[in-house]
Amino acid sequence: MFRFLSKKKPLAAISIFFLFCQVGFCSEMVRVCVWSGSYKPSLESFKGKYRGQLSLIKWNRRYLVINTMDIEEYLYGVIGKEMEKSWPFEALKAQAVCSRTLIFYYRNLATKKKLPYDVSDTIYHQVYGGVYSENESIVRAVEETSNEILVAGQNGENGYNIVPSFFHACCGGHTSTASDVWGGNYPSLKGVEDPFCSGTPFYSWSKSFTQNDLKGIVGIPVSSVQVLGYNDSGRVAKIEFSGKSGSKVMTAESFRMMTVNGSTTFSSRQSLPSTLFTVRKQGNVFLFEGKGYGHGVGLCQWGAKKMAEQGKTYKEILGYYFPELCLVRVETSEDKISSAVGTVVP
Repeated sequence: MFRFLSKKKPLAAISIFFLFCQVGFCSEMVRVCVWSGSYKPSLESFKGKYRGQLSLIKWNRRYLVINTMDIEEYLYGVIGKEMEKSWPFEALKAQAVCSRTLIFYYRNLATKKKLPYDVSDTIYHQVYGGVYSENESIVRAVEETSNEILVAGQNGENGYNIVPSFFHACCGGHTSTASDVWGGNYPSLKGVEDPFCSGTPFYSWSKSFTQNDLKGIVGIPVSSVQVLGYNDSGRVAKIEFSGKSGSKVMTAESFRMMTVNGSTTFSSRQSLPSTLFTVRKQGNVFLFEGKGYGHGVGLCQWGAKKMAEQGKTYKEILGYYFPELCLVRVETSEDKISSAVGTVVP
């Protein structure tokens, strides 16, 4: 038996920020890969950890354990892994909307690619901890934002485009435009100035990399490091590593991701928290000094926490970090959304 029972209630008042459906909502399901390996595991070892159903499949010569459940219940196990459970309630609600939107986005991609699951339970999608990550505040935050997602401009008769509402720990004073980080076309995900995360634990940092450290990361001997350009948020765009055998140029985000993995934390010695940095050489050591933690796109979680502490609602928080998006309610199981009444901007 689960610790929390769902008691979904209708919203108390109609808001111009919401789209209300004229028909009942359909159940929305998500398939989560909670285990992948070369040997066949026992499903018994997974029982009791997750809501919904568990199944074992073999795909591309690997065994996968898939947890299939309602999206709303899946979010119960996500929010507490992506944001501190004890944080202000309005921040948790903002996180719930972002996480729900990402699930719809990733699920659409998985369908197009004909994948056997929609998301994994890792940082490459969203961290998912099952029933052990739930608490009462998280369940309430999910239920009070039930079926709400962020969308962009209308796409003909098919409704609004579902936009990936990315989030990160701390932006360091300015969020980043998504296309500056990953390339591609993200016209609705623009960077904004953020005074709210100042003074938080991840706002500023310094990291030291030896020449051997950098050789192990980028694959060539490194005697000099040069920043080749910055984007509009002040983050490093490209970086060049040079040594006796030649040089290598890459995006700063690619370099950052080469320093992290599933077990890396902010305090890990050889991790680069963000691309909002300067670099200088001190003897045989390269000193990176910077701000923020994460890719910097979308919701700054520590900024959201501060905004909630100052009395801002989750609608105001989302409106600040996603000024070009609308908050709507999902109407059908086909992800088609009819016209919204207004935006989330207060």
